[in-house]
Amino acid sequence: MKYIIIGPGNYGFTLASKLTSLGHEVIGIDNEISRVNNMKDKITHAMCMDCTDTMAMQTLPLKEADVIFIAIGEDYGASIMISAFLKQYQIKKLICRAINSIHQTVLEAIGVKEIIFPE
Repeated sequence: MKYIIIGPGNYGFTLASKLTSLGHEVIGIDNEISRVNNMKDKITHAMCMDCTDTMAMQTLPLKEADVIFIAIGEDYGASIMISAFLKQYQIKKLICRAINSIHQTVLEAIGVKEIIFPE
């Protein structure tokens, strides 16, 4: 399967590493080059990109991905913007991380069906 993980901090990086070790193709995307450098040898593909830039997001293989995870924790605005964009793009499966009940409520309001609380 092909996974895209946006915002691989501690949780996202652990998820990306595990999926890669199970033989899946994983694209990890973060806007901080240090995080990208930390994961580049442990997952299939690592990219530095601002995923709130919708033009940049359109360069990704969104339609080919089986699952897209938004693993962003602390930046609610980015999480919500990216989720809204992906909902409009009609991807196969979207799973979003929420940090609290308000974050969850907003994600539900824009139509996200699968929300997780990894903490």
